Amino acid sequence: MAYQIKSIRYQNSPRKILLQNINGPCPLLAAANALLLRGVITLSSECVRNGVASTDDVVNMLANRALIRSQQSSSTSSSLEKSDKDGNDGNDNDTTNKPSNHEYHLNEVLSILPTLQHGMDVNPQFTSPQSIEYTHNLAAFDLLGVELVHGWVLDPQDLETCAVVEMKSYNELIELVIGGDERRREVVRLEGWKVEKEEELMRLIDSGNKGSTEGNNETEVKSKAQTEKDETKVDSKAQTEKDKGVKESTETDEGVEVTSNDADDSESSTSEQINNQCQETVSLEQQQAIEQEIADIGLKIEHASLQISRADVANAFLTSTSHQLTYHGLEQLHAHIGEDAVHVFFRNNHFGTITKHDGILYLLATDLGYANTPEIVWEKLDSIDGNTEYVNEYFEKPSPRAELAPAAGPTIDPALLLAQRSQAENDYQLAMAMSRGESSVPTSSSQHASTNADEEEGKLIEARTYHGENDATVAVDVDNSTLPSTSSSAQNSQLDSDHQMALAFQRQEDQLNHESEQLARQLQALDQQEVQMQRQRQQRNDTNRRRQPNSSRPAEETKAGCTIS
Repeated sequence: MAYQIKSIRYQNSPRKILLQNINGPCPLLAAANALLLRGVITLSSECVRNGVASTDDVVNMLANRALIRSQQSSSTSSSLEKSDKDGNDGNDNDTTNKPSNHEYHLNEVLSILPTLQHGMDVNPQFTSPQSIEYTHNLAAFDLLGVELVHGWVLDPQDLETCAVVEMKSYNELIELVIGGDERRREVVRLEGWKVEKEEELMRLIDSGNKGSTEGNNETEVKSKAQTEKDETKVDSKAQTEKDKGVKESTETDEGVEVTSNDADDSESSTSEQINNQCQETVSLEQQQAIEQEIADIGLKIEHASLQISRADVANAFLTSTSHQLTYHGLEQLHAHIGEDAVHVFFRNNHFGTITKHDGILYLLATDLGYANTPEIVWEKLDSIDGNTEYVNEYFEKPSPRAELAPAAGPTIDPALLLAQRSQAENDYQLAMAMSRGESSVPTSSSQHASTNADEEEGKLIEARTYHGENDATVAVDVDNSTLPSTSSSAQNSQLDSDHQMALAFQRQEDQLNHESEQLARQLQALDQQEVQMQRQRQQRNDTNRRRQPNSSRPAEETKAGCTIS
């Protein structure tokens, strides 16, 4: 991936920023721009000369920044450990061969940096702009000295939503919403089960009532039969006694028979009563068990309904704030970000560079479409609905252009610029070699002078590429006083002329490319004008053809009439 470079001014100092061709996440770009605006890192002279930086260039630049901060942190921690050791009178020897944690931390961050070009997982919480779940990716921002903030903050006056969201993160709210959908399906299943159990309970109650009615009817029949037997017994005793012995034996036999029949009847009645009681006990236990099941199902439905309502509240919050910015979040950002401080801003899975100037929040405009539009540098962040305006590098609203003209300079795909960079560098080195002629290997002194000259050249090119100056009229004046003195003044003079020749060659090549691009634009405009004129002529011809038959028809009719007469 390649990033085109744009020159701006920030806090009255020239700065370089990286533009993004594809509107993707890329936290790597946002972190690099934040550090470039602060002036703590700079692009290499090769990148500045060619106006494009590769991913490797950006990663190496940030890795150097992380290494420097790690060394500073290591020296600070070493001094603290030394003071602690002196305070312990040398009794603590456990840290003699102990590896430092910052080395592991640095290695981890250096392995993370290349992956940031593809995006980064961010799990924000909704309590403050800096409340983000800490992951190993955020360690890179910490070591680079860049803070990641967001504006997706919940208003504490919304008590109902606060009771549900609390300290939950975005991922936890998503799990809550998904759990609510599952509970909704579970409630439907439980309600169907509850209806089945209620129907079963009603059938059990109806069968118990029916059995009780049949038992009462049988008891009444048996009582009537017993009454008839008792009456028959009384009548047998009232018979006239003809033979006393025979009568007594007869009465005794009948009494035994009657007694035997009464015993059988009482035993059957007792067993039936026991069976009825057992059946009633069993049906009562079944009824209680079913009632308990129905009560348990009701509790489950109530608990699931509560989770559903919480999930609905969470889903409503995520839906209403789908743009991932709230007015309360804007207020918190104003309070958290200091004046002219630079942070990385996360919103809608996109990472941008944010600052505050004169109490107003601004986002850095890094779209490639603004590469040749110097009057658009910042975008106001004062609304959550995207209704905003653009300002220039001085945070002022740009004046409208006097005429609609193509942007100054070519807008070439950064990938193409990156592919051309190697050839341009080869041409540059060839020009440098030709200017030196067949000179021998430079001495250490001349090598040191060449290194400083490259640094001075990078500064000159950076000043030349700033959009406020004209490339054709830039005066190249290398300050020889900044170059170290060598053993021979001829080497300084030769080196001076070499750089002037190389810069002149580079300016000539840039000018030719610019003129070629402008000529191509003019030819394209002429072609479009010619096509437009052809279309207009075609339209006029078509209009004339439509009108011509209508005007000639009456003459033909007249001529035909004259011929007939």
